[in-house]
Amino acid sequence: MPPRAEIIGRARDLAPVLLERAPETERIRRIPDETIRDFHDAGLWRVVRPAQYGGWETDFGVMMEVTAEIARGCASTSWVYTNIVSHNWMLPMWPAKASEAVWGENPDALIGSALIYPPGKVEAVEGGYLLSGRWPYSSGIDASDWVMLGGMDPELGEGGAPAGPRMFVVRAADLEIFDTWHVVGLAGTGSKDVACDKLFVPDYMTLAARETRGGPDQGAAVSGAPVFKLPVLGLFAHFLAYPLLGIAEGAYADYVGLLKEQVAVYNNARVAEYATVQLKIAEAGALIDAARVAMRENWLEAHRITEGGDTPSVAHKMRWRRDASFAAQNCLRAVDLVYTACGGSANFVDHVLQRRFQDAHAAAVQIQIVWDINGPEFGLIPSPVDASQQARSLGGPIYIQGCPTRGARTHEANTHDLRGDRRCGLDGFRCDDGRRATARRSAAAREDDDARRSTANAHGSRRHDGPRHDGSRDDGPRRDAR
Repeated sequence: MPPRAEIIGRARDLAPVLLERAPETERIRRIPDETIRDFHDAGLWRVVRPAQYGGWETDFGVMMEVTAEIARGCASTSWVYTNIVSHNWMLPMWPAKASEAVWGENPDALIGSALIYPPGKVEAVEGGYLLSGRWPYSSGIDASDWVMLGGMDPELGEGGAPAGPRMFVVRAADLEIFDTWHVVGLAGTGSKDVACDKLFVPDYMTLAARETRGGPDQGAAVSGAPVFKLPVLGLFAHFLAYPLLGIAEGAYADYVGLLKEQVAVYNNARVAEYATVQLKIAEAGALIDAARVAMRENWLEAHRITEGGDTPSVAHKMRWRRDASFAAQNCLRAVDLVYTACGGSANFVDHVLQRRFQDAHAAAVQIQIVWDINGPEFGLIPSPVDASQQARSLGGPIYIQGCPTRGARTHEANTHDLRGDRRCGLDGFRCDDGRRATARRSAAAREDDDARRSTANAHGSRRHDGPRHDGSRDDGPRRDAR
């Protein structure tokens, strides 16, 4: 396996080529065949594929950094890449026979998805399931050999719910494709509808969504690499936020380059000399850098926890999702700042910032990075300040004001519960006398709710990993540098 900096560098070297292809990608509404081949040649499709199938078992951050570098060239291509490579990461969590069915047959096989659960109707039969439904937003379906789909399994109902989410891996050739993707942003993703009717799926090609919450045994049937032990839902928002990071970095670089020569149309003044423009550039750069640091710290923390033999708590997962959502919206704000600073010229359809603007706004409404959803969800954790500051230490207690079971002033976190071995009513927190606390929903049920409504179509050191906004670059430390 090449060094992580080399893998990221290969993606960086392709960005100018992808930028040139972006208009054609948008026109044909899918990723060009040449780009798919370029990624194969560069080894980018091998990222986080199990080593026994010719893959590179990198850390989680390599997927993210490659995604951002690609987005600096073409956002649609990045969106498809992050969707497909996320399934390299997820499939080893299935029974080992699933990986063999996909990559044993073809080590270069690509897996797309439409992981939306409510459309999928599930019927258990001998040896597997019959799956029926029609799913939207299957990004990259034209390039995919296999597809992950979601369905609601009556056997997985918990807490009074009639059914729970289950994931299925099926051959793309067994699906009907509907060309519905006629949009103004991320037009090149080809996120079309797919459908099937009573398609038989062997039991080893399915997995309950609740089996991907992370832990020391997750993925062990296929690989012992730490990356496969990470929680899916807790980190998945990063797969959607990192394309926005790359879009914002690309827009920033585009405008700073243009600004060197830009003059105001009405008075020939150098636009770079306006203090208001300078402030927008400063704010955009700060927003981008802050987004990168926050998301990097999340996946580094996730690795530290799992490599230490522990399982991330619900508080960790909610905070990581909050951070990714907030970072994504900050990146959107950065794009808007440079777009408005550019003036009327950015309004022309052939202007590079026009595509960045449209793609950023299309990406930012993906449900897993919408702040109006993910912000309040973090607020469901009692005493969110404590959760944010104290949950970084798995061994320390988290105190919650106002015990609802006996009128006490505090709860003390039971860290055994936080690690997911037992689930009690209030996000794994118990009263300090051992009695269960009451809550609107259990943590486990909320995770399943999140999975049900997920539209996942497409998951240390504080040194900067990638392009700084002073023009310098730092590829960051190895993970063991902390």
